Amino acid sequence: MSLTLNQIVKSIKDYANNHAQIEYVFFGAIYDRLSKQDVKYPALFIDIESSRILAKQTELTFGLYFLDRQLQETEGLEVMSDMMLIAQDIVAQLRNNVNIWDVSEIIPMNFLTESDPDYLAGAKITLSLTIPNINNRCVIPTT
Repeated sequence: MSLTLNQIVKSIKDYANNHAQIEYVFFGAIYDRLSKQDVKYPALFIDIESSRILAKQTELTFGLYFLDRQLQETEGLEVMSDMMLIAQDIVAQLRNNVNIWDVSEIIPMNFLTESDPDYLAGAKITLSLTIPNINNRCVIPTT
């Protein structure tokens, strides 16, 4: 049986919520959420970027934004360094052998800073999760 998008996002959120350094997890458009008052940092924002149905698999590509506040007068290097380590922790959890998906071997990471509405810094990783999909017509619900 193949996993649903809901189940995959729930797993990513669970890993993040169980991480001692992540205070807030959100799935959806990141820039719509940054201006909300209820965001607590450090935070993880999860966005789905694309997906593909392959011959026997489905591939989902996610953008994971690890952000924390920075002091206005700093360049954010310390925050970017911390967020990079947290990103590596989450990737290690996603690559855990208990999961039935495969994680992309190469995961690009970009560092970023944001000054509106808060002074934020962090890292964004882009990773693909590939899940089995047998494309079996016999299991399609029909009437």
